[in-house]
Amino acid sequence: MSDHSPLPLPRVLVLCVAIVGGVMMAVVAQLALMRLGLDLGALWRNLMGARSGQMRAAFAWWAIALVSFVAGLAIAAAMRGLAAADIRSPALYGIAGAALVAGLAVAGRMAAAPSDLGPGASAMLGLASLTVAGLLALLGAYFATRR
Repeated sequence: MSDHSPLPLPRVLVLCVAIVGGVMMAVVAQLALMRLGLDLGALWRNLMGARSGQMRAAFAWWAIALVSFVAGLAIAAAMRGLAAADIRSPALYGIAGAALVAGLAVAGRMAAAPSDLGPGASAMLGLASLTVAGLLALLGAYFATRR
């Protein structure tokens, strides 16, 4: 009989999947905050205004950062745990894929509202938030995969 021991996932693969997942969760958090009235575009315009506008902007940025960090940490830990347990269930992968597609459909439906900023400012703000989310998801995944 052959020894069927689980193969460890490459660390780079785990980090990349955690970064992508963390950025996706940050986008969902940004869309949820927009639904709650904490649109980053509107907050950007009011940043130099009242102190409450600054606090709302800080809360939105910290919420996006926290969501991406926790998502990167959780995804990396889950990938390592599933690889160590050697779970090879096609039904589990199908359910996870269906949940991902449903989540992306809900996020796409939420993203239908346009921003009040111009296209250049909106693109720069989006790139900044995705960069912060990617770096923090990488940091969370690094903490989950360090040996």
